Amino acid sequence: MARVDGEEGRGRGLTGESRDPSRRRPAGARSVTYTPRMPFVLRALDAATSPDFDDVMRRASGAAARCLCTAAYVPSWQHPSLARPCRERLLEEGRSDGYLLYDGEAPVGWCQAAPRDDLPQFAARSHGIDPGPGVFAVTCLVLVPEARRRGTSPEFLRLVIDELRRRGARSVHAFAHRYGPGEDTSEFVEFPESLCPRAGMTLLQEHATRPMYGA
Repeated sequence: MARVDGEEGRGRGLTGESRDPSRRRPAGARSVTYTPRMPFVLRALDAATSPDFDDVMRRASGAAARCLCTAAYVPSWQHPSLARPCRERLLEEGRSDGYLLYDGEAPVGWCQAAPRDDLPQFAARSHGIDPGPGVFAVTCLVLVPEARRRGTSPEFLRLVIDELRRRGARSVHAFAHRYGPGEDTSEFVEFPESLCPRAGMTLLQEHATRPMYGA
């Protein structure tokens, strides 16, 4: 069973299981530090969890470490002089724009999820589909390398959607990334379109690179 910790959901149970413990490497296989056996936990990004956010972004990829999930707020996310001050300002203002995923106590992922009007670069498209109140947007999902290819990502997205609905979301719009043929997806910075149907979302709007899905 997974749970969510944070300002609005500390200790609340959510649907979801950690990876099946029976799917362990055979005897003699090379061991790694990531052994997912503990319940998944969501924790909102705030001053207390910000060191874990930095750790996840650093481990996820070079692009994630540069961006710090500020692309929705700054003209150029690749410029470190913009990304870091922006992220620090959001924390100082007490604005939590997403959730960290923990396998037990180990931070293994990040998902940007917030009221769509708080993410200005995505708000206009979302309003075009549903102009009403209570719409949240999901714009990014990253995992550390050890947590990938284990079925973690769709479960993570489902847990986030469930928590947004608990917070009062009437609808959730996800801005997935449509990768081109042969495009390298190893960094997994912007979550791929294929993840959305696996998390129970349906296509709302076609787009060459950022199709929008809904739940």
